[in-house]
Amino acid sequence: MVLKNLLVSVRNFYKSPVTRIYPEHDTEMSDRFKGLQKLDKEACIGCGICANTCPNEAIRVVRARINKDSKKQRWFPEIDIGHCMFCGLCIDQCPKEALSSTKVCAKGIVTWQHEDLLCTPDILAREVVIVEDEEGEQ
Repeated sequence: MVLKNLLVSVRNFYKSPVTRIYPEHDTEMSDRFKGLQKLDKEACIGCGICANTCPNEAIRVVRARINKDSKKQRWFPEIDIGHCMFCGLCIDQCPKEALSSTKVCAKGIVTWQHEDLLCTPDILAREVVIVEDEEGEQ
């Protein structure tokens, strides 16, 4: 038994490690990965179908400004990421395809306080920077 374990150790010694060094090296996400939602404010009609289809009731529709400079307000979804299970039903049911999925999964949305996990329409539309990479991308 000891020789068998030693043989396995020697055989695997020259193979590359299986573990990933996170956050120094980002994990490459597949095309089907469902991360943080992104809102297209111009396409959103504020119908609330996304809020009605959410199984965890993580979405509610709130009044928000159309853009930073405008004083006009419309109805947009607000998502509590702490309760979201990233199932994608809100994205699938949106009649105008205003919600889409991104590959953002940890950086910028992992916090110590649950109150910080509330994604307002401005955050979902990326009008407020979530996190910046070294290159300045979101």
